[in-house]
Amino acid sequence: MKATFHEPKPLIVLTADTQQKQTVATLLRHRWQSLGIRQIQAEIFSHPRHDPGVYHDAGNFLAPFAKQYSHALVLIDAEWGGSPLDVAKIKKKIQFDLDENGWKGRSAVIVLNPELEIWVWNQSLHVPKLLNADWNTIKKIGRQKAYWNANENKPTRPKELLEAVLRQTNKKRSSSLFVRLAQKVGLESCKDESFNRFRKVLCEWFAD
Repeated sequence: MKATFHEPKPLIVLTADTQQKQTVATLLRHRWQSLGIRQIQAEIFSHPRHDPGVYHDAGNFLAPFAKQYSHALVLIDAEWGGSPLDVAKIKKKIQFDLDENGWKGRSAVIVLNPELEIWVWNQSLHVPKLLNADWNTIKKIGRQKAYWNANENKPTRPKELLEAVLRQTNKKRSSSLFVRLAQKVGLESCKDESFNRFRKVLCEWFAD
């Protein structure tokens, strides 16, 4: 009997937590045109051991899927307990593991520096609205707590600033908040290096 050939699916994604997973899922499902790619189906996982699991185990985790998918994308924060705190080192280590496990030439690693929250802080008008705040209040909190230097376009402590703003506005931190931000925030205004790499990689693989 002749074996049936199954064409590989477009993309598998490994993230470090549910918030990363939901953010990527929302961007691919609802913002693919803004990303400059064609609409694709992606399988997205979050590692049960979060960032350390992704760092130490991404290659093994994704190895069984190497023949089922055309491309693999891995997301990880730069800061977590036990992290090398070196973006280049984190990226190199994970990429080596992917290459050794069947993904050479068709995978990429996105290191969010320091964490996913850095994607939140761009100049979109939707950001303060979704946080029940305004830019003056947000930046005032950032200055008072030394989370956002006056001469910087982005906060140095994006996660801590988001949590401080949410406490002041009595909003809960949740995956649904990241989903709403991913749905609403203008992608062109995001100047973060890791986000731009995320978009560039997707465009190289899935250009419209």
